[in-house]
Amino acid sequence: MHTISFKKVNTVVILLLCISTTKSQTVALDGEIRPRMEYRDGLSKPLLNANDPAVIGIQRTRLNLLFKSAVMSSYISFQDARTFGQTPNASDVATTGIYEAWSEMLLLPGTAFKIGRQALSYDDRRLFSSPKWSNTGTSHDAALLKFGINDLQAHLGVLYNNNTAIYQETYYTTVTKYRYMGFVWLSKNIMNGLNISAIGVDEGVQDTMVIKPKNYKKVGMNHAYTYGGNLNLDLDSMPVTAMVTAYFQSGESGIGSKMKGKMLAIKLGYKIADFLTVSAGADYLSGDDNNSDGIQNSFKKLYGADHYFNGSMEYWKTPINEGLRDYYSGFTSKINSNLNFEASFHLFESDKDQTYNKVNNGRSLGSEIDLLVNYKLNEWSSVEGGWSKYFTVANTLASKAIATNADISNPQWAYLMFTIKPSFLK
Repeated sequence: MHTISFKKVNTVVILLLCISTTKSQTVALDGEIRPRMEYRDGLSKPLLNANDPAVIGIQRTRLNLLFKSAVMSSYISFQDARTFGQTPNASDVATTGIYEAWSEMLLLPGTAFKIGRQALSYDDRRLFSSPKWSNTGTSHDAALLKFGINDLQAHLGVLYNNNTAIYQETYYTTVTKYRYMGFVWLSKNIMNGLNISAIGVDEGVQDTMVIKPKNYKKVGMNHAYTYGGNLNLDLDSMPVTAMVTAYFQSGESGIGSKMKGKMLAIKLGYKIADFLTVSAGADYLSGDDNNSDGIQNSFKKLYGADHYFNGSMEYWKTPINEGLRDYYSGFTSKINSNLNFEASFHLFESDKDQTYNKVNNGRSLGSEIDLLVNYKLNEWSSVEGGWSKYFTVANTLASKAIATNADISNPQWAYLMFTIKPSFLK
């Protein structure tokens, strides 16, 4: 993340405050202060009883500047993300960086061009997301051509990364997962409440198998393709909602394997009453049971919102080579206009059988329960808390490189988070 001093931040703020606004222009200055305390007793992987659980505090702070007119919009988001105690009480080291910095210009009616560092989020947020949960968020340096007319939207994006400002081609050390990326996204409202979308992504992945000589000049790049779409039904007059997702992969991975992964998902919801909605669904990420055939059947995840899928304890944020099946159900209760409660249960399996010590141990990966409560304090702030528990089986430990007879704790995790979003100027 690019660093910038607070002196420069203050200068930018003053300049924006001095802008003279008219009826066709908007200048807005707002922020976010979001501290979170967590109790981690087996988050992400089981914790051995020989170790004590962790208690940590983290905070994300943002200052957002927006200028908007009839023909152009510009947005800058300064961000500081840290763990409590990570920085000394007295320090002159600048820690604030740029999360987003982009401008969007109207080229023709219905056509705009957006360039700069920006968050990308599409459809069900599995491939691209600006995750609210993440302490740092996810943003990309991109050029984006946007087209919209009536109920049809289309985006064409191009991205290219380098380690430094080079003067000749140089091997990229994968600060991000891709050297080059291009994508196209289409979305169409078929009828009121029914939307269909399609996306295709071309990732230029650095060839990691090339043995680089001392004066390496040539760069190999493999292309990994992900494509698919979503069908979403959400109509106010109907109590039923549905989301169907399908993504497929082809091309080559960074090590030259042929990619044949797939990801399928379905989620159904039913609104029993104004205060209660129940849901159920399943996620399928293909797996691989042969690592030596030159084919990667396991699905490669891209840049989506990990925390919101496959359990809050994030055991399978990075799916194992054998793939993942997640069967889940839950409910959301809107107790009043300010208070919400959510609960869900997940049953996990691998797509392929688990084998260790030359014994086939089936596919079970355990289960998880997640509870969440959110209370809106006022117009600018809210408080959220949650508790999760994971029920392990032998395959859970083996998949996390832990001995199946290890003495582990009772995996659980809890958090309390405040979100304050003041509006300083509009």
